[in-house]
Amino acid sequence: MRRGMMICGCLFAGLLTAGAALAEPCLSPYVKRLAGPEKYLYVSAVDADAKDNDFLAVIDVNPASATYGRALTTVDLGSAGNEPHHMGFTDDRTKIWMGTLLSRRLFIIDVAADPATPKIVKTIDDITALTGLHGPHTYYALPGRMLLTFLSSADGNPPGGMAEFTNDGQLIRVFKNPAGAPYAYDAAVKPQINRLITSSFTPLRNYSKPLSQWDMKDGGNTLLVWDFKERKLLQTLVTDPVPLEVRWSLKPGKAYGWTNSALGDSLWFFSRGKNGRFSTRKAADLGKGCLPADLRQSPDDRYLYVSCFMKSEIQVWDVSKPDRPRLHDIVVPGVSPNMMHVSGDGKRMYITNSLLSTMDYAQNFWVRLTHIGPDGRLKMDPFFNVDFTKFPTGPARAHDMLLN
Repeated sequence: MRRGMMICGCLFAGLLTAGAALAEPCLSPYVKRLAGPEKYLYVSAVDADAKDNDFLAVIDVNPASATYGRALTTVDLGSAGNEPHHMGFTDDRTKIWMGTLLSRRLFIIDVAADPATPKIVKTIDDITALTGLHGPHTYYALPGRMLLTFLSSADGNPPGGMAEFTNDGQLIRVFKNPAGAPYAYDAAVKPQINRLITSSFTPLRNYSKPLSQWDMKDGGNTLLVWDFKERKLLQTLVTDPVPLEVRWSLKPGKAYGWTNSALGDSLWFFSRGKNGRFSTRKAADLGKGCLPADLRQSPDDRYLYVSCFMKSEIQVWDVSKPDRPRLHDIVVPGVSPNMMHVSGDGKRMYITNSLLSTMDYAQNFWVRLTHIGPDGRLKMDPFFNVDFTKFPTGPARAHDMLLN
């Protein structure tokens, strides 16, 4: 099998072409693009029993490498029980910001000096004391700055909000959500039309409990539309409960996009009308019990990828008619797929299967790979399977990913 993997990898490497910068979908448009195919996959990892330190894993994803598909190293975060979650590059792609949902720690990691062996260059031990907010979720690069969303206030209750920092971690300003729409989650900017949209999840008081004890009404159903330059709230839009990812159309100037409602098992379409105001509409039903945890795009804006955490499948939706998606393909990568990351050329998607330690039901954790054909259909790679149960500290929950 190893010989077959190497032959497959070499053939695959020969098909890859360097050249123009690769526009990774779902990253901030301000992040510097890769000049060629990815070599490393960074994965945020939660120690499964919360007894050992959490870490950042570095996976070799260069098919020509002798260590392709293996964990090269881990970056020890120096503490346990943090629940490291999402991550984001700074605009110059030299650092990764990674925060935690249970502790108050935030880590800034250098990936420029040696991408294969990242180094923590700064730890903020109490981001809550600094901002008055808890549970940083989205790390969104702005020119010379990082915009972070937070799920809660300092006491673990709503409202959540946003905070802006310099790239080296100096706080600039804080924005709390309005009383009428206190829940927060994701954020995404469409610079050409000067709009920022944020979404809504649930606060620490809820997500810190086992899923069976969650109050399913303690969550948002709103998207907030902001004047990006002024950071001024303009509109509150309504969707099914718990809209998660905000995905603007990747086409220049287009003023529409999509979100996935986790508790509505649905895709929602948002768009700007002729009067300049935005509206929402349900665009597709994903099937009862789907729990769409992540939403990604193809670089050509033709397809949306939805991870159905509870149904253990990934759905591909054709959005060539943006407000009327059509189910195009389904693949089953394993139990409870969650986070996805699409390569800049749109030919590969990496997948993990941990959502939150309070929600996971899988017994094993992994990173897997599916190839995306020119017809938009998915085919799982039988050779790429990074087992996250065999680290020296034991099993770990693989969550968010970044490519470098």
